[in-house]
Amino acid sequence: MSQADLNSIFDKIKEGSPEKKDPVLEGLEAAINELRSDAQKIGIEFECGDCCKKVINGSKLFFIFNFAVLLPAPGDCLFMKVFSGGKLVDKQIMRAIIIPVSRICAIEIQPVQVDP
Repeated sequence: MSQADLNSIFDKIKEGSPEKKDPVLEGLEAAINELRSDAQKIGIEFECGDCCKKVINGSKLFFIFNFAVLLPAPGDCLFMKVFSGGKLVDKQIMRAIIIPVSRICAIEIQPVQVDP
């Protein structure tokens, strides 16, 4: 499935469910899009059990129901690091990620990953 296909699917889901939209999340989405330029990337830090995960290199962020959907630029990938006990335990590359809003710790604009 191409990135264009994914974007089309997410756009249809987003447009087709107006009764399920949360005005707070819509406001957050609008604020994030206003604060960043198209060239700036988005990063999200979130919790998953005992781990902290950070995904970067996002280009498009939107909210569906109570989920954040982060997509990279067409032809690009997202990069995720998983931390447990304060240590890096895994790295992953992905085409898209859907994160429960309740797990999000931070949404970052133009994050710069610095490895120790």
